[in-house]
Amino acid sequence: MKKLLALFALFAACGISTFAQGTPVVEINGGYTFQKWYSPPVATPPDSLDFHGFNVGIGYNFKRWLAGVADISGTYNSQDATSLAPASHEHIYSYLFGPRLYPLGHRKLTPYVHGLVGVASYNVETPAAIIDGEPVPAFSQTDTDFSFALGGGLDLSLGKHFSIRLGQFDYQQTRALHSDAVLSGVAPDNQNNFKYSAGIVIKFGEK
Repeated sequence: MKKLLALFALFAACGISTFAQGTPVVEINGGYTFQKWYSPPVATPPDSLDFHGFNVGIGYNFKRWLAGVADISGTYNSQDATSLAPASHEHIYSYLFGPRLYPLGHRKLTPYVHGLVGVASYNVETPAAIIDGEPVPAFSQTDTDFSFALGGGLDLSLGKHFSIRLGQFDYQQTRALHSDAVLSGVAPDNQNNFKYSAGIVIKFGEK
């Protein structure tokens, strides 16, 4: 059994080396993002909400295994009015930067991991409404705070200039509405969110 496993590992290593690719100098990506956002306790009511939107990014490869990247996303959610609350429209813009590591270099299938830091801007808007017979004025608020993300993904190369980002999976922490929580007497709470992105990668140059 051990010999069979060793033989399989040898074939796998040979196969991986066959699919080695050149390292692009610059990579630009764009596509779709899904974000599961856990609204803080100060929200009424706190909830787990699905946000959908876009992701764009750029990376510069310093070495075959190391890049510096910028990752920008915008995700959106809308809630219909109920008898207890007006309609709401929310969005989250994230601007994150940091290193990305390619443990196997750039290949036909290229896995990577990264740690990114930056800011996330949360915005909520509610139109004027009548709730339980009482007028409720329109409301708008934006809060920008520190954010970070830990995660990784997998790219499928389609040649020298293009790849498909099969999936990027991130844990992202946001810290929206901390000041509101303090003013309301509610303990501030970070939001621990899941984010998935996919799309196209355009590659420029080669090292």
